[in-house]
Amino acid sequence: MKQIWVKRLFLFVKRKVKNFSYQKAVVFVVCLALSSFLWLLNSLEKRYTSRISVPVEYVEIPRDKELSGTLPQNFDLMVDAYGYTLLSYKLRLAFSPILLNVGEMIDNGFTSPYRTRYIISTGLHREEIAKQISSEIKILSIKPDSLVFNFSKIVSRKVKVKPQLKLNFENQYFLEEEPSTLPDSLVISGPQNILDTVKFIPTEFREFDKLNHTLEKMVAIQPLKGIKIEVSEVKLLIPVEQNTEVSFDIPIQVVNTPPEIVLKAFPGKVKVTCRIGLSKYKKLDYNTFKAFVDYNRISGKDSRLAVNFENHSKVVISVNYAPREVEYILEHEK
Repeated sequence: MKQIWVKRLFLFVKRKVKNFSYQKAVVFVVCLALSSFLWLLNSLEKRYTSRISVPVEYVEIPRDKELSGTLPQNFDLMVDAYGYTLLSYKLRLAFSPILLNVGEMIDNGFTSPYRTRYIISTGLHREEIAKQISSEIKILSIKPDSLVFNFSKIVSRKVKVKPQLKLNFENQYFLEEEPSTLPDSLVISGPQNILDTVKFIPTEFREFDKLNHTLEKMVAIQPLKGIKIEVSEVKLLIPVEQNTEVSFDIPIQVVNTPPEIVLKAFPGKVKVTCRIGLSKYKKLDYNTFKAFVDYNRISGKDSRLAVNFENHSKVVISVNYAPREVEYILEHEK
């Protein structure tokens, strides 16, 4: 009985001591948190000097100028402000960029067409930057302390469009004329030094297979770095035509014979075979072809002469002729 009473007394005392320790701990933590909060409030009401970083965006660049080189994308600011202002600013996860009006910063200096470089002190625009951040923050210094603007004058000129193509045709079909675009030239704009390197404007690469008719299709223009192009696509024209084969004979002429000599070639004609588009067939002129042998090419070691051939036709696709050599005899005129 005595042992049970002692055990109960021990458990009662233990419970009381435990409760007392827990309550003291809670009171201590609450007092510590309250004092820390009061200390923080007191600290935030004081002014501090701190460094903050803000993003920058450059706007209102004159249309006839283009920035070349790189400009800082962030400013490091040494600022003076109350603690709560700095805390609220630094707790932000993302900051709105400072907008710098380039035209105003250089104070209308673009009136000179020859000036392309400007050095602007960032300190002169301290108030403008401060207004965009917070009216409660005073900017002490800005890094970088100056901005260097390098400009290139924007110029424009017309440049030919060049289709980038790979073409395959069905049998008896061919490219009647070189592929073209509508318009065939485009106005491009950009810095003079870049524009001088542009020889033509390429279209996007396209491949067409088994062509058997004239093709018209819109194709995109390949973008050129640092260059503005007035349109993004042009109409591509690929003129395709069916061709046919034509054969005919023309006489072999003789050149450079002395007055007293007559040279006779055997055979006296060559057979000309050419391919021509159906639409050009009626324009074929046999007189635009010439076959001849040269007396000065006679050699005592060879009884044959080479046949020279000239093609002055602008409508045929391809030409062949035969024979390439002929026999000959020489006669003296009486």
